[in-house]
Amino acid sequence: MIGKIYLTRVDFYNSRTGRTEQKTRPVLSVGGPNEDDYTILPISTISRRENVNYYYDIPISEQARAALSLDRECFIRMHKQMTAHRGSLIREIGDMRSDVPDLYINAIEKMEEFQNNIVEFSI
Repeated sequence: MIGKIYLTRVDFYNSRTGRTEQKTRPVLSVGGPNEDDYTILPISTISRRENVNYYYDIPISEQARAALSLDRECFIRMHKQMTAHRGSLIREIGDMRSDVPDLYINAIEKMEEFQNNIVEFSI
């Protein structure tokens, strides 16, 4: 399951309604299982470009999107790590680790950097 892209239901804050809602989105599974939970990274279109973090949001190229069954311009969001139960992973749509290994390694390295920064700034 690690390195694969799944569709899953995730919570998000809707700033228009002021509520937490759910939507189905692609995610990259990067850790687990830990008691049937997986660490995932959301893959988002980020329609409001002012919300793109140009350091921690990794763009997915058109060629990579085709290999991963992603049909819109999107980003892997390193700084938005989440946990998802195995049962919430609706279906697999791609295998980044096998089909786009350079992008997968880049994502893992950027995720490690982000996590190391959390630890460094916490001490």
